[in-house]
Amino acid sequence: MQKSYRESGIGMFDAHPGTYLVSAYFDDNQVDLIYTNVLGWQVGKDRRLTPITLDPRAADEDVWFVLHPDGRVESSDARSWPDKDAWIADERRTHRAAA
Repeated sequence: MQKSYRESGIGMFDAHPGTYLVSAYFDDNQVDLIYTNVLGWQVGKDRRLTPITLDPRAADEDVWFVLHPDGRVESSDARSWPDKDAWIADERRTHRAAA
């Protein structure tokens, strides 16, 4: 059994099938999307939800993004998009502004 270094929460529940953490990486006009299955959610003492994935570092980013089964994308900082294409367009604008 592996040791978990995450602060324990007050509860957990299953994620809906088809829920993913998603990351976008841009190279010129191309975008690479990386998907990580969300198996469940941990409810922290502060009532924050943290995704449970096979990769324990997947949600270590300052801001992480969840693709829901209905196509919506939400971020850990409370932003949301109606679909993946709207999220990619917004991330592309952010990436270009930072470059």
